Amino acid sequence: MNTVIEINGPIVRVEVESARIGEQVEVGELKLIGEIIVLEGNHAVVQVYESTVSLRPGDEVNLLGYPLSVELGPGLLSQIFDGTQRPLKVISEEHGDYIPRGVRIPSLDREKVWHFNPQADLEPGQQLNGGEVIGSVQETELIQHRILVPPDVSGELLELAPTGDYTIEQSIGRIRGSDGNIHKIKLFHRWPVRKARPYTRRDRVSEPLITGQRILDTFFPLLKGGKAAVPGPFGAGKTMVQHQIARWSNADIVIYVGCGERGNELVDILKSFPELTDPNSGRPLMERTLIIANTSNMPVVAREASIYVGITLAEYFRDQGLDVVMLADSTSRWAEACAKLVGDWGICLLKRGIQPTWPQGFLPSMSGQGE
Repeated sequence: MNTVIEINGPIVRVEVESARIGEQVEVGELKLIGEIIVLEGNHAVVQVYESTVSLRPGDEVNLLGYPLSVELGPGLLSQIFDGTQRPLKVISEEHGDYIPRGVRIPSLDREKVWHFNPQADLEPGQQLNGGEVIGSVQETELIQHRILVPPDVSGELLELAPTGDYTIEQSIGRIRGSDGNIHKIKLFHRWPVRKARPYTRRDRVSEPLITGQRILDTFFPLLKGGKAAVPGPFGAGKTMVQHQIARWSNADIVIYVGCGERGNELVDILKSFPELTDPNSGRPLMERTLIIANTSNMPVVAREASIYVGITLAEYFRDQGLDVVMLADSTSRWAEACAKLVGDWGICLLKRGIQPTWPQGFLPSMSGQGE
């Protein structure tokens, strides 16, 4: 039986059988979600994405058999997720303003019906590789969502559904892999956030990202596929710069990750973004935007994961051939979360008489904050 042995804030040591690094687990009666970060024989160190208050040694731990993953498919746009891709709008409607611990709601709506149009040139017997487009769904007025073969699936197309209305759980095709296994293809698939999505080639960046701000485009030009930082103190206008880039840049998709921001700042984002108008179409900007909201009062482990969630979502839309601008506010608070996690893990090991091995150039302080 898998059980809790020791609790140190969000870091929990458990006794497990046949576990793997990165595997997701449910801890305690509330089924708090966590991730295995260290394995030592039949003992594992788990980082929990929620508060561990009331958790006790001896509580049961359930291994889920897969790493932290996100759901990728129609229904992502216009959504507001937390750092582990829980839909905050749905949680608010069902549970009020505060997120109950252990609440589990699918990231994508299982009941909504989407109109699927298969690729006209695809026929049974053709060979398909991961990442190829097999059809499309008109997700919003602005964005046509291309349905992809999952990156880890390839083989002979056996069947492709005709034009029609489907939920994301219904099968729209079948592929026989090289190993002979039959893979059902749905409108969505899951992908581990800590595993980079594969790509065929890396293009040489040459096309400019027009931000719509003349001072940036003149003195600090950016390229599509590039990156930039906006440093500054509290109240300097970093968020307003991001608003303007999100609204006026020549990108197809906008992904905003609020990573460790103060609650009042993130509330302002959540209220103002849905009110922004896309200058190109006159439609609401949220029709091509999704937001990941992870405030500073939420567990640091969820803050650390939120950036990976945002990157994976951005890679998914990139795979559809769309230009994506991802805004993360702020990466310094994400770095603080990483340092806190490593510090807590080290202290947990030191208490048991084990000398941890730190990454080169990093020495955490005994407070667990990192230096």
